[in-house]
Amino acid sequence: GFGMAGRMLRERLIDPLMPTYYLRTLSWGALTRLYPRQFTVWQEDANEDDGYRMIKSMSRLPSNPEVEDIYDYENGNANDPEKSQGFGALNALG
Repeated sequence: GFGMAGRMLRERLIDPLMPTYYLRTLSWGALTRLYPRQFTVWQEDANEDDGYRMIKSMSRLPSNPEVEDIYDYENGNANDPEKSQGFGALNALG
Protein backbone atom coordinates (compact mmCIF):
# COMPACT_ATOMS: atom_id res chain seq x y z
CA GLY A 1 0.00 0.00 0.00
CA PHE A 2 0.89 3.65 0.07
CA GLY A 3 2.05 3.42 3.67
CA MET A 4 4.85 1.02 2.81
CA ALA A 5 5.85 2.98 -0.29
CA GLY A 6 6.05 6.20 1.74
CA ARG A 7 8.07 4.52 4.47
CA MET A 8 10.52 3.09 1.91
CA LEU A 9 10.88 6.49 0.23
CA ARG A 10 11.65 8.10 3.58
CA GLU A 11 14.19 5.43 4.53
CA ARG A 12 16.01 5.53 1.19
CA LEU A 13 15.85 9.20 0.31
CA ILE A 14 14.97 11.47 3.21
CA ASP A 15 16.46 9.82 6.33
CA PRO A 16 20.09 10.02 5.10
CA LEU A 17 19.82 13.76 4.41
CA MET A 18 21.56 16.17 6.81
CA PRO A 19 19.47 19.23 7.76
CA THR A 20 21.36 22.40 6.83
CA TYR A 21 19.61 24.64 9.33
CA TYR A 22 17.54 24.34 12.48
CA LEU A 23 15.39 26.96 14.19
CA ARG A 24 13.18 26.46 17.22
CA THR A 25 11.69 29.56 18.78
CA LEU A 26 11.27 29.68 22.55
CA SER A 27 9.32 32.08 24.75
CA TRP A 28 12.63 33.55 25.96
CA GLY A 29 14.89 33.00 22.93
CA ALA A 30 15.76 30.45 20.25
CA LEU A 31 17.69 27.28 19.43
CA THR A 32 19.52 27.38 16.10
CA ARG A 33 21.97 25.57 13.90
CA LEU A 34 23.51 26.50 10.56
CA TYR A 35 25.42 23.49 9.22
CA PRO A 36 28.33 22.78 9.77
CA ARG A 37 28.35 24.95 12.89
CA GLN A 38 27.18 23.79 16.29
CA PHE A 39 23.71 24.10 17.81
CA THR A 40 23.40 27.39 19.71
CA VAL A 41 20.99 28.52 22.42
CA TRP A 42 20.10 32.22 22.33
CA GLN A 43 18.38 34.38 24.94
CA GLU A 44 16.58 37.64 24.25
CA ASP A 45 18.70 40.55 25.47
CA ALA A 46 17.66 44.17 24.94
CA ASN A 47 21.26 45.31 25.56
CA GLU A 48 22.58 43.47 22.49
CA ASP A 49 22.56 45.13 19.07
CA ASP A 50 20.62 42.29 17.43
CA GLY A 51 18.41 41.63 20.48
CA TYR A 52 19.84 38.20 21.35
CA ARG A 53 22.82 36.82 23.30
CA MET A 54 24.26 33.34 22.77
CA ILE A 55 24.28 31.44 26.07
CA LYS A 56 25.45 27.98 24.97
CA SER A 57 26.93 26.14 21.99
CA MET A 58 26.67 22.34 21.62
CA SER A 59 27.78 19.75 19.07
CA ARG A 60 24.44 17.88 19.26
CA LEU A 61 20.76 18.80 19.37
CA PRO A 62 19.84 19.30 23.05
CA SER A 63 16.59 17.90 24.41
CA ASN A 64 13.82 20.19 25.66
CA PRO A 65 14.80 19.67 29.34
CA GLU A 66 18.44 20.41 28.49
CA VAL A 67 17.48 23.69 26.81
CA GLU A 68 15.44 24.72 29.86
CA ASP A 69 18.33 23.74 32.17
CA ILE A 70 20.73 25.87 30.10
CA TYR A 71 18.37 28.86 30.44
CA ASP A 72 17.88 28.29 34.17
CA TYR A 73 21.63 28.02 34.81
CA GLU A 74 22.40 31.12 32.75
CA ASN A 75 19.86 33.11 34.76
CA GLY A 76 21.00 31.89 38.18
CA ASN A 77 18.04 29.57 38.76
CA ALA A 78 20.03 26.30 38.86
CA ASN A 79 23.48 24.81 39.44
CA ASP A 80 25.76 24.10 36.49
CA PRO A 81 24.35 20.81 35.14
CA GLU A 82 27.61 19.90 33.36
CA LYS A 83 29.57 20.03 36.61
CA SER A 84 27.06 18.04 38.61
CA GLN A 85 25.05 15.13 37.21
CA GLY A 86 24.21 16.37 33.75
CA PHE A 87 21.19 18.02 32.18
CA GLY A 88 17.60 17.07 32.83
CA ALA A 89 14.86 17.62 35.39
CA LEU A 90 15.31 14.20 37.01
CA ASN A 91 19.02 14.82 37.54
CA ALA A 92 18.21 17.95 39.53
CA LEU A 93 16.25 15.83 42.02
CA GLY A 94 19.43 14.01 43.08
